[in-house]
Formats: sequence, structure tokens, C-alpha cells
Amino acid sequence: MNTLTALIPFYNEERTIGELVQQLSALPKGTLSNCIFIDDGSKDSSLKILETALRRADFNFEIIRKENGGKASAIQEGVRALTTSHAVILDSDLELAPSDIEKLWGVVEAGESDFVFGYRVFLAQSSFTYRYSRGNQLISNIYGVLFNEVISDIMCGYKLLPSKALQALSYKYKHFGLEIEIPMYMWRHRQRPYEVQVSYRARTRVQGKSISVKDAVTVIFSMIVFRFTNRRIKA
Repeated sequence: MNTLTALIPFYNEERTIGELVQQLSALPKGTLSNCIFIDDGSKDSSLKILETALRRADFNFEIIRKENGGKASAIQEGVRALTTSHAVILDSDLELAPSDIEKLWGVVEAGESDFVFGYRVFLAQSSFTYRYSRGNQLISNIYGVLFNEVISDIMCGYKLLPSKALQALSYKYKHFGLEIEIPMYMWRHRQRPYEVQVSYRARTRVQGKSISVKDAVTVIFSMIVFRFTNRRIKA
């Protein structure tokens, strides 16, 4: 039987964490078996707000606390507690709608694929900046050239996959590097994602947007090094 856990890392998200819990509670019954919230060393009132909101939550949950180390380290900590067949990574900033979990999970339930990625469409009302949207497209295109695969929006945080796959990752690539480590692991194991369009509401730097040009360069360099130092596992 397929079951799903949402892995939700958060760091200083007092602005959105309460609403996030409300939106998760609004998901159809049975969509999520569990939610694992990973506090990545928040210094604001995120944890307190989360604990208050969860008193009214209509789903199973657990909270893990750790020192600040970035998204990849938070997910690495969370996967140790997984007991379900699959897990979906959901950022806590509400740029991506929790309601889309149902759409991604529907692909697994229909037997289409066990690996499901969300992709965003950057329109005028939903783009952060022109450079951000085109830079994101550039990273996806470079991945395509290197690995000869199509992934429309490789940096989208919405990724759903078997728990065993998440637990097998090395978590070598820190922070935003997780977004490329997952598809590169899949490439080695000859797996391709099924893509589903998800809604997107970009936040500003003031609201906590943190990805930078330096992050993009690091991601691109990591993809190049991986491609020329790894081979696919034989089918």
C-alpha cells in the first residue's frame, strides 16, 4: 500500500508557518499519512507558532529540531524518521501551494510513476524577477544538455519520490544542491520524473527569498563535475 509523508523544513518562517498548517489540514482525508516538520535552527517564533497551529491540525505530525545547516541537511534529518512508502518535499514559505500535493500524489496512485516533480510557469504575476526566471531555465537547460533528459524546472522544490530513494542520497550537495542531487541520483538509477504543473507565488528578498547567483553557479558546477565523474548503473 502506498502511503505519503510530507517533509517540511523551515527556518524563520513565522510569517507563513501557521497558514501552512491550515492549508495542510484542508487536504482531502487520506492524502497524507504524516507530516514531518524540521526546524532548521529558527531564531524567530516559527516553532512556537507551529506548535500552536498544530493543536488544531487534522493530520498526524512530528517535529524535529536541529542546528541550522540548510535545506539539504534538514531533509537528511527528516528522512531518518520516514515510515511511509513515499515522501514529498514541501517548502514552508508558501511559494508553492500545499494543495498541489494531491495533484502530485495522484500520479503515484494512478500508477503512472513513483517519481513526480512539480514545475512552475513564470508569468508576470508569479515571477520573482526576469533574471531569476531565466536563470532557473538556464540551469534546467544545462542539466538537459549534460544528462540528455528533459526536466522543465529542476530547481522547483516540489519533489515526490519513494522514501528508499531519499534515504539512499548522500546529501553531498548542500542547501539548494538538493534540487539537483535528486534528479542526478535518478539519472544514475535510470529513473525519470513525471512532471506536474504547480502554482507558484514568488516572495521577495524582504520576505526571505535567499537563492543567489552564487548558488546558481555552485549548482551548475556541481552538475558538470557529477556528470563527468559518475556512470549510470547498468539496467
